[in-house]
Amino acid sequence: MDAKITIDDNAMFRQKEMLELDDHSEKDLLEMKASKYNLNYIRLDGNIGVMVNGAGLAMATMDVIKMAGADPANFLDVGGGADEEMIENGFEIILEDKKVKAILINIFGGILRCDVLARGVLAAARKRDIQVPLIVRLEGTNVTEGRKILEESDLKFMVAGDMTQAAEMIKKLKTDTY
Repeated sequence: MDAKITIDDNAMFRQKEMLELDDHSEKDLLEMKASKYNLNYIRLDGNIGVMVNGAGLAMATMDVIKMAGADPANFLDVGGGADEEMIENGFEIILEDKKVKAILINIFGGILRCDVLARGVLAAARKRDIQVPLIVRLEGTNVTEGRKILEESDLKFMVAGDMTQAAEMIKKLKTDTY
């Protein structure tokens, strides 16, 4: 006999005894690490790291990467209330995957303004000493200020005005670096 049960993570607070049955040997180490940081992460087979805020945006971003002729290395959703610490944790997880050759950040600033987010990306990138190309696409509240913060930084961000431009940057990276 064999059996499998799936418990909705949202119900675990009512099923604490089930946590003892969890088999960590069956899980990806980066996925477990992400869950400790309250990040949604799934490792994939590609080499473009993906950081977004929203599952729908993640799916669309992965489609754009595929249409650009590359493959996403992960699905990483930092959520709608992303702050500097969450972004730094996201970088940590993405960069632990040695297949990652570039990172695409695609953030929609609704509740969180793009200028605040850009400062968080800048601070997190400085702390992480990122050695791979980093493409950032921001849209939403205070987007002009956010892009300006990134473009005027001492870090080598590639700031995309839209997803078409982000796809072109990925194509160019693919041709130039791998």
